[in-house]
Parts: sequence; C-alpha cells; structure tokens
Amino acid sequence: MTPYNQTAERLVVLACSATKLAHAAPAIELYRGVMYSTYRANVRAETAPAVMILSARHGFIRPDTVIEPYEQRMTDARAEALLEEIASAMPAAWPAGARTILLAGGKNYRRVMRAALECQAERGIGPAGASVAETSGSLGYQRQQLSAFLRGA
Repeated sequence: MTPYNQTAERLVVLACSATKLAHAAPAIELYRGVMYSTYRANVRAETAPAVMILSARHGFIRPDTVIEPYEQRMTDARAEALLEEIASAMPAAWPAGARTILLAGGKNYRRVMRAALECQAERGIGPAGASVAETSGSLGYQRQQLSAFLRGA
C-alpha cells in the first residue's frame, strides 16, 4: 500500500493520470502515471504527506477513495465546470492541518487546485499563511520537484 498521512503538516495535491490499472482500486493505487511512480519511489511511511487527488472525472478525492478506471481529460471546459462547482465539490475530509503544500499537475489542474485552496481559506479551513508551491516546467523537472518535496528539501 502506498503510504500517505492525512494529518501531516505537508500536503501534496496530485493530478490524476491517463495511465491506470485495469480494475477498481483506491485512487492512490489506481493511477500509474509517472508522477505516481515518482511518488511511490520517493515517499517514506514515516514522513508521508497528506494527499488529495484532482480527478478529471471525479473532482477532488481522497487517496483511499475506490474508483473504477475511466478515460477523461482535464480540458479547459472541464476545468471551468469544476471551478463553477468548487465550493460543493470540496470533500469534507480535506486535510486542514497542512502548512506546506505542493500542487502537482498541468496548468488546468493547478488552476482548479489554486481555486480549491482559496475556497478552503474563505471557509477558514487550514492554517493561515500556508506555504504553497506548484510544479512547473517539463515533466522531468516536475518529477524532480515532487521528489524534493517528498524528501523535505
């Protein structure tokens, strides 16, 4: 089982991936893209961050949410639809104690992730002044950024 800790002071918000298992599984296990491979290769149980996943189909989900494989991309239109329902789409179990946050995904994903953090701040959820970073650049560079975050660098 891939480790995560929903009460950790660090939070990584991961975009879903096109590559998935062929059967239903917890989201953290279902997604098999390179960012998830990077997560699995670098996360340590004793320092695991909280994790939320932004699914193009399901919106924000916890890593233990069991879902079926699907095919849906995060298009501009889908990002807009998620933004319109952001307040109602936020799971009640969003990790509220995170002080250091990494948003990991493409531009449409990160746009929705930023809006989610703003929504949580408006609700008074999460500590004021949390440090928020975003992955950027090539996929290889984004993998390096995720690895560094997981190592606490």
